[in-house]
Order: sequence, then C-alpha cells, then structure tokens
Amino acid sequence: AIGSTAPGLLYFAIDKFSQVFPDYRERTLGHEAGHFLVAYLCGVPVTSYSLDMGKEHTDLVEHKLQRKIMKGKLEPSEVDLLAVLAMAGVAAEGMAYEEVVGQNADLMALQRILNRSEEKINNNTQQSITRWATWQSALLIKENKAEYEALKACMKERGSVTECMAAIESS
Repeated sequence: AIGSTAPGLLYFAIDKFSQVFPDYRERTLGHEAGHFLVAYLCGVPVTSYSLDMGKEHTDLVEHKLQRKIMKGKLEPSEVDLLAVLAMAGVAAEGMAYEEVVGQNADLMALQRILNRSEEKINNNTQQSITRWATWQSALLIKENKAEYEALKACMKERGSVTECMAAIESS
C-alpha cells in the first residue's frame, strides 16, 4: 500500500537497500533464473518473470499440477515438487553469495505449500524438507550450469519466456 499511495517512499527504500547490497540486481537475476531453470527442468511451464525491483517473481502454470496451488490439499509428490521450485531461488543465490537476502518470499511460499499437505508435517520434517528441496534445486542448477548461465544472459537482456527457453535449449 505504501508504494501505491507514496511511490517516493518505496523508491527511497529500494534505493537505500541497493546501497547496502549494490549487487542486488545481479542477485535478483540469479535468484529468478534459478526458479525459471528448475521449473523448466521439472517440466513446469513458466508463464512470465520480472526482474524489476520490488516486483521480482517467476510465474508458473498451475495446470501442470492438475489443480490450483493455493486451494485444496497437496499430495506428497506435489509438496516435493513445489518445495524444490520454491527453494530454487534461494539455492541459486546461495551458490553465488555467502549470504542469501532474497529468501523471505520463497520461505513464505514454501510454508504455504507445507501447510496444504495432505499429511500433517511436523516442524522437524518441515526443516528437513526445506534442506532437501534447497539441495535438490542446487544440484539441478549445478548439473545444468551452462543452461543456467545462458538463461541468466537472456534474462539480463529482458528476453521473452520463449527466448529464455530457447537459451536453455541451445546450451
């Protein structure tokens, strides 16, 4: 609401954040490329992405999962897939930087996923799933390093989703 009623305040906050983390744009690029690549590798179509400050995201097609993510209960296999997708940005950022700064939205998304599980998941299991999903995402990115770098280059130039997929496929 702050940005809609006082955009100058939002710009000021983002500007100050960028001064503390001057590599913010590069971090965001790697983070969103992580989500995009892992989704692509898992067969979940990406519909759009944004690297704009304050609007960073990667949108996926929900019909791949046969139902809406935020409605109803999720089967264990769906929880696993969605957990890997949610943690892909954190994994990508963690592979490049000692400190991850873009994890809040990903962890909130993961918590929503875990809360929708058909099976009750206790705190220890939630922590294990978080670690496992981050590890799986990191492995996928590491095993597909050339594709990841090609995707980042395309996204840096604001390539379309189709152009980004072509960059992955041509690597």
